[in-house]
Amino acid sequence: MASLVVEADRKPLAEAWSYLRRIEDLELSDDTLGEALQGVAKRVGTTGKLLVARGLLSLGEEIYGTKVVEMLTPILDGANPSQRIAGVRLLGNQRLEGRAQRSAGVLLAKIVNDDTADTALRLPAAKSLYWVGNATQKTTARRTLLDYLKSRDQALRVRGALAMYEIGDSFHMSARGVLEEIETEPTAEGRLAHAYLERERGEKAYGRLQYRLNKLLVEGRTGSGDSRAGNTGDFRLIRELLGLIEGAHIDGKTTDREMLIERAARGMLRALDPFSSYLTSDQYARFAFDLNRHYGGIGAFVRNPDGLFQITRPIYSGPAYKAGLLSGDRILAVDGWNTGDKELDEIIRRLKGKPDTEVKIKVWRAGWPEPKDLTLTRAVIQVPSVNEDMLPGKIGYVELIAFASDTSKELRYKLQGLKESGARAVIVDLRANSGGYLSQAEAVADLFLPKDKLIVYTKSTRKEERHFSRKDPVFPDVPIVVLINGSTASASEIVSGALQDHHRATIVGEQSYGKGSVQNLFRIASRPGEKFYDENRNGRMDPGERFDDVDKDGKFDPGPRARITIARYYLPSGRCLHKITDENGKVKNPDYGVLPDYELKARQFKNNELWKQAALSELWTEQKFHSYVDEHMPKNKKKFLELATGDAGSTAAYPGFDEFYESLGTQLSKDDVRRWIRVVIRERSADSRGKAWPGLRLLGDFQEDVQLQGAIAIALRKLGEEIADVPAYKAVLKLPAEFGKKKNKKRTAKKG
Repeated sequence: MASLVVEADRKPLAEAWSYLRRIEDLELSDDTLGEALQGVAKRVGTTGKLLVARGLLSLGEEIYGTKVVEMLTPILDGANPSQRIAGVRLLGNQRLEGRAQRSAGVLLAKIVNDDTADTALRLPAAKSLYWVGNATQKTTARRTLLDYLKSRDQALRVRGALAMYEIGDSFHMSARGVLEEIETEPTAEGRLAHAYLERERGEKAYGRLQYRLNKLLVEGRTGSGDSRAGNTGDFRLIRELLGLIEGAHIDGKTTDREMLIERAARGMLRALDPFSSYLTSDQYARFAFDLNRHYGGIGAFVRNPDGLFQITRPIYSGPAYKAGLLSGDRILAVDGWNTGDKELDEIIRRLKGKPDTEVKIKVWRAGWPEPKDLTLTRAVIQVPSVNEDMLPGKIGYVELIAFASDTSKELRYKLQGLKESGARAVIVDLRANSGGYLSQAEAVADLFLPKDKLIVYTKSTRKEERHFSRKDPVFPDVPIVVLINGSTASASEIVSGALQDHHRATIVGEQSYGKGSVQNLFRIASRPGEKFYDENRNGRMDPGERFDDVDKDGKFDPGPRARITIARYYLPSGRCLHKITDENGKVKNPDYGVLPDYELKARQFKNNELWKQAALSELWTEQKFHSYVDEHMPKNKKKFLELATGDAGSTAAYPGFDEFYESLGTQLSKDDVRRWIRVVIRERSADSRGKAWPGLRLLGDFQEDVQLQGAIAIALRKLGEEIADVPAYKAVLKLPAEFGKKKNKKRTAKKG
């Protein structure tokens, strides 16, 4: 056996795994195999140790799990990407228990919380953390996967969507949409997407069949054709199945009964349609926060890399920024409680609290000789859902992140500012915006349409409701261009579709998602959640408010919700843009969603350029671009803020650029390196200007974002100008030569 491991150690990792089958064929006892594997581990290199770790995990003993974690720890800190990835995947083995499982969670969380880590490592680490982590770590892992799913980079969206399905969480509708886009592609990702979707369709078909069988069973037991008369029979079936499980299943005595009932509820709702679902208490809490982006606290986006709590960016209207805290600052203690190696959610919970209460923090910043103690007064924090900027040529640019409870109010304020600054046109970026409140979609459309224009109407089983614009628009005359893509959904489609139907906006980008249904959230009376005391009478639980902690877990549990489709919505033209698929997932109405007036795909790496992505990821992970900015930014703050706004695609204004480029020893071009240095500069310079840049990294940057350039070109053309005539754009144009010459054919309105 030892000779096989030694031989495998000399092979490439992908080839070495096959030796496990040869070891299994030896038919050694578990004890003999375990001792032999541990012995040979001391004589082999990293590949051999990975093979040993996998072999020990297959034995399923807790003592071996501890050895595996100890063996993998130095590999995770190593320099070989494929070996590190193999290590994080092994740590996701659900056979790890007790101390080994907890240690694995800490190691994986360290990688997941490092948002500079290479995606090739961070994404599998997030999946593994989801499998072996505690409740807080699972939340962190899922949040990280959702960040990839919401990325504007198509490759990252695909990997995020596949990961969500792999962990069995396809709740987020964007995951399904991304997989539907690629399932017919002749690629490994396309085939995997097709397999996941086929499995889901099979489950739904089974759910429908089960529903029909249950209905027939109830009718047979009650002697009635009215299914409503069979409630007693329905419950009897559930009770009977639970009894069979507990009495006959091999693990029936130890199976969590509550989990079984929850899974049954989830399956019942999923059988209805893709958007009806059962939200657990934790899922509902996250869902509610995404739409009601308020809390009492200091105001900062945070992460927990290397076990050290860090501000990634302050919220610029909050107490943290007003007290001088900046991106990259470390918070070492909260009210005397050390934050080192503590759970991210627990640190956040201590920073949050009732507005107008004080919190004492110990802060350290790179370059400070010692930490400083600060006392901050908590305030009501509104997490922004709108970002804005003024682009060259006086083109106003607003990015809507979500349709949250105050989005229209935020947007009106931003638009007024752009108007006062002389904006001649406005670009509304709805890419990757999966929607939110229907009422906010109406209010946002109201900001652009004249009074008394139909925005949307909904049809339910009970009634039809029509919603009209009620106010004068902020910009009654200037050109409006809306950016959309395949992740633009629901409320975003209402806004873009209404503005398109009324010829108030030109749409640029890619066909939208096609979600034309309305969901409502219903409380579950049998699972009421914990009682809270609404001291500020705003109808929701806020940090610092008292609640009855029934389960003694220290956090408020609002209780689960049933998310049920109650209506379909229709655009002013009468068209329902809902994507309709048959039982096999084939789209029956290819004109679903909002079709752009001018189609323009996002830029992606070509197959012969994938080496660039790997090289850039390596430099990013090694913090090379960050080191350059850290060295030069303190002495060049004004210049770097100018570079963040625009550098005309030239390296001339970057201090010491040529020396830095030579030190990298890379095959990347100088332009590639310049581009990613500027990404870091834009992230760091947000503090200097006191507001975030729209978009994410290259997206939302007029120099690098080809779809944004397309929107600018259309806006300028409506003003009688050409984008190539504006100096700031001329040197950095990436638009295809044919863009804007041919408009998409208008669709015939379909009456719903």
